Amino acid sequence: AFALLKKGQPEKAFDAIVRGLHQSYPSGRFAGVVRILREDLGLVGAAWARAEPKRADEIQGRIRGEGGMIESEPSLRFVLNWETDANDVDFHIYDGNGGHAFYSQPTLESGGNLYADVTTGYGPECFTIRRPADQRTGPYRLQAQYYSRGPMGYGMGKLQIIDHDGRGGLTFEERPFVVMVDHAFVDLGVVNAGPSAVRIKK
Repeated sequence: AFALLKKGQPEKAFDAIVRGLHQSYPSGRFAGVVRILREDLGLVGAAWARAEPKRADEIQGRIRGEGGMIESEPSLRFVLNWETDANDVDFHIYDGNGGHAFYSQPTLESGGNLYADVTTGYGPECFTIRRPADQRTGPYRLQAQYYSRGPMGYGMGKLQIIDHDGRGGLTFEERPFVVMVDHAFVDLGVVNAGPSAVRIKK
């Protein structure tokens, strides 16, 4: 969906997320994915409405019909995925005050929430900060931990960073990673007020 959005095709991006929402997901797998997809729909819908303001009411109606709402406030989102099954990769987020969010402490006092702890492979693990850039407590330091390697060997994955200005302007950054040792931590770098890789705007 986001690849389509980057190509300037917000309606097709929206439809791709709707198809994802209509998928049937196995019980006990991909915890939090429906919430993430509905929020993705709200982000793509905001970008679509910005590109085609005359269709804003129609877009709002379609989002509500899928159980979501348009994302109309600034946010910064970190989404961790990996390509191996039957293993547990944990996401750790540190803010500029020294706060630490992870599976047993999913919120930062400075703002932000980790949605789910996925222990059965693939992710996604999502952390969202719903504040404008000048009210975020950065820099944020991000890590992936190979909590339980299981039978699948090396863990290969990607961190996606999505910064939304609250008006349909989206910025994307992607950081691939490989984790090889059980219980090892992999540094995923630092994020300040917001990334500046690929901006989607009118």
